[in-house]
Amino acid sequence: MPSRKMLLVAVAIGVVLTAGSFALDTATPDTTYTYEARELPDSQEDAAETVVDDTTVVPEGPSAVFFASSGSGDQPERMALREAANGSRPKAEFPGSLVDHQYAVVGTSGTFSEVSEVYRLHEHRDGETVRITAERITLQTFYDELAVSTAADPRLRELVRTGELTTHERFPVVLIAHDGQYYHVIQPPLSAPYTGVRTDLHNAGYVLGNGIALLAGGWYILERRGRYIWGDGPEIRR
Repeated sequence: MPSRKMLLVAVAIGVVLTAGSFALDTATPDTTYTYEARELPDSQEDAAETVVDDTTVVPEGPSAVFFASSGSGDQPERMALREAANGSRPKAEFPGSLVDHQYAVVGTSGTFSEVSEVYRLHEHRDGETVRITAERITLQTFYDELAVSTAADPRLRELVRTGELTTHERFPVVLIAHDGQYYHVIQPPLSAPYTGVRTDLHNAGYVLGNGIALLAGGWYILERRGRYIWGDGPEIRR
């Protein structure tokens, strides 16, 4: 039968395995993200609304808003944009859908989006008032300002080359510029729980470590209690 010293060593080994599995779990990604990159069509207006919508899911990226140019619901936004483009408009008087955005894109909504106007929005302080001005820009300029060149990150080139990229962290890119063409990065990406060697090692270490610690610890406690009750151990006082 194992001695009490051997049982204590076994408990220590179990604790170390369990602690190591927790440390490994902390350093292991929780999620795997799969991104897709698709070349924008020749008629870039067709993809404008989708691209604008995707800027809202990347907090680190630019912020843009799209609204349809037809219908009564868009009149306050259009009026605010015209006033800001012709001078300025206090931020407090701006429609909520345009506040805190860097771009405003106007177009028709539907199966295809035909963009008619794109604005870059600027804020500046006038005394105690924050004013917003709107600068009319082309759709090409808008895409240029959103796009990240493949020269900035080798993973971008891989994403353009294969059309797919798997990472363990969020990829804050909406548009990629490569060889004079734009590639739209699908946002948000497909995601799945991370699986790999580190996950397997964590699971094995957790189960094995807990099993050893519980078995050896329980054995040690039972042996001590048995010696005390039966009077054959050093714990009993004569």
